[in-house]
Amino acid sequence: MIIYIEGGKIEVSKVEVGEKEVCEVEVGEKEVSVLLNVLHTDFDYSKLDGIDNVYIPLKYFSNVKYSSILEVLQQKFKIYIYMPTIIKANYRNLFYNNIENTIEKYDIKGFVVSNISNLKLLENVLKNKSHNFKLIANYTFNVFNKYSVDELKSLGISRFTISPEANKNIVMNLCNNSCLHKELIVYGNTPLMNMNYCVNGKSNKCYPTCTSKCNSDNKYYLKDRMNMNFRVLFDNIQTVSTIYNSKITSIIADDFDIDCARIDILDENIDEINFVVEQILKGARLEGKEYTNGNLNREI
Repeated sequence: MIIYIEGGKIEVSKVEVGEKEVCEVEVGEKEVSVLLNVLHTDFDYSKLDGIDNVYIPLKYFSNVKYSSILEVLQQKFKIYIYMPTIIKANYRNLFYNNIENTIEKYDIKGFVVSNISNLKLLENVLKNKSHNFKLIANYTFNVFNKYSVDELKSLGISRFTISPEANKNIVMNLCNNSCLHKELIVYGNTPLMNMNYCVNGKSNKCYPTCTSKCNSDNKYYLKDRMNMNFRVLFDNIQTVSTIYNSKITSIIADDFDIDCARIDILDENIDEINFVVEQILKGARLEGKEYTNGNLNREI
């Protein structure tokens, strides 16, 4: 039924079956997407297997050092540009100065957008209908209910990533009552905080002149009072740091009616990535003290 409120009166009218809004989502085989937070020049990415989509952070498309890696990845998989969660002047300039060349050079299938401002940044790019880019809403949109999903749909989003803070009931509800394709992060170190601040810059006294000391093969961690190590990743483009959970979330993808299982890769090598993908495809999860099922069994 539909409830109309007019002039302080409430009028209820029935809706015939033919008038009922129908939500249809094209159903296909479950895909596997992999986010490569860090690209390594000494990795042979041609050996990756069992993957449909690869998400690659924006900054790598403007660095010729990684061109050969991107060529390899686009030959085997559908590649998407993974947009930053925090964008200031450096990233805006990097985007505007390189996006046209990036689109011409690589077979970009779409963008993983991290907030509303990303859509504004992509406005002119999306006007080019010849490319028909797909938009995927990142976990940072904090999707918890169908109202958020409906709003994303109105913005042109084709798939959304369920919030890693959601418990099992919320995940199940989103899977069963959403008019968009669903993606769930089933493996990876969950980002606990994205900061507009460079932790390393303060400790190394890099300010006011940054010499990119963090742009190396060194790994950095914050240790808490329980001696747990939390990986810290530095952006290298502007003063942004991301702190990751000390434990790796591992969830059985087959437990949920999702369209895409997402795997977030931080420090894993090629063999380890393939092993994770293999377990996901088998309907299994990784077990051990270093793994967690995240918030699935917790109340929000």
